[in-house]
Amino acid sequence: MTRSKHGALKAIAVAIAMTATSITLGMATGARAEVVARYDAEQWVVEANASDGAFQSCTVTADYGRGAKVMFMLTREGNWGIGIVNPGFNLNPGVTGQVAYWVDDGRARSGKAKALSAKALMVMLADSTQLFEEIRTGSRMYLKVGDETFNLTLNGTNTALSALVGCARRHQQNARASY
Repeated sequence: MTRSKHGALKAIAVAIAMTATSITLGMATGARAEVVARYDAEQWVVEANASDGAFQSCTVTADYGRGAKVMFMLTREGNWGIGIVNPGFNLNPGVTGQVAYWVDDGRARSGKAKALSAKALMVMLADSTQLFEEIRTGSRMYLKVGDETFNLTLNGTNTALSALVGCARRHQQNARASY
């Protein structure tokens, strides 16, 4: 793994771990996270998250039924990822592995996935405007982890990703203005 990909994965993992409590993913962390803004965008809950007063990330989270949750996150460094909580998962916490993901019939991309808990998976997404647009306008996203392929509907992701970017821009600007 390249240093920049490792750093991006670590940044996303830290940000997800820090915001886990506030987005009700149910993962325990020792980091002091604070939600500095929370609002709804259709079925999505948008949160701006800080650590010791410094903006860290924005998240959008939605319930997907049967106890499952999906979260998109954008860090202050511009890294983004998707977190999935599924009561049916039986993951080994802390384990990182390869994942393939694609939208609809689009091309597959590979990346790293990390089990944040037995029921929660985090995937660092490619820094790609094309991928962002595919997720924003697509119908279904597929993730292949090992021999298993999971899929989720992308209903409302146009709203979610627009709210995510708007949140990050607003809080980045507020952070710069406060210096």
